[in-house]
Amino acid sequence: MDKNRLWVIGALLVIGAIVGLGWLLGISPKLSEVRLAEADRDTTLAQNAAYELQVLALKKQFENIDELTDDLSAIQLAVPSSAEIPALIDEFNAIAASSQVVISAFRQNDAQAFDPALLVVAAPTAAAPPPAPTSEATPSPAPSEAADAATDAATEAATAAGAVPAAGVDPRLTPANFIAIPLSLTVTGRYDSVLDFVSGIQNGRRLVLINALSTVPTVDVAVVSGTVTGTITALVYVLLDPNTEAQTAQ
Repeated sequence: MDKNRLWVIGALLVIGAIVGLGWLLGISPKLSEVRLAEADRDTTLAQNAAYELQVLALKKQFENIDELTDDLSAIQLAVPSSAEIPALIDEFNAIAASSQVVISAFRQNDAQAFDPALLVVAAPTAAAPPPAPTSEATPSPAPSEAADAATDAATEAATAAGAVPAAGVDPRLTPANFIAIPLSLTVTGRYDSVLDFVSGIQNGRRLVLINALSTVPTVDVAVVSGTVTGTITALVYVLLDPNTEAQTAQ
């Protein structure tokens, strides 16, 4: 009787061991594989759903490809991949002719690497227009005194205006690919015409940032009365094409 009981207990232990080993070595790994496969399937389904949304967005954008191409062309004209100074001068001359002013001086300074931390520009200022003539005889100041007074007025206006911080900058614009070229222009014409010229270059084909504008009465007796000389400092920009740089490096 005791011997049979021992056999039963032994058989039960063997059966339990077989079941336990079967679970550990056979069933449990398979269940883990099933759970892993289900997780991979869920991840794949989520990725497919995201890709489908991207495909739909690309299809919608492609419907407006002509409009996007036109926008890109306009941006490339405003910020070209090279300085294109001759074309810029031609544009300025055309605007000067339509504004009835004469460009008497043009200066291009050395290009500067773009630095977002220093992108703070002074507010454009302009001297007050020449006073209208009155019926009473008023002594006119000497030419040098009039020029100094106008310059002082422009300086005081610039100081009062302070600096204007630039708007948010795209992080893709870096000193390695975005370049600013300082310009200085001197124009002669009536005060309103000078302002028209400034407005014209600000709204022209090329992107021009006006840093400062000052005007002084023209003292040349050969020039029509009421004429002023305007000095404009500005920046134009160049966005280097990485594809062109890569081809040049090769």
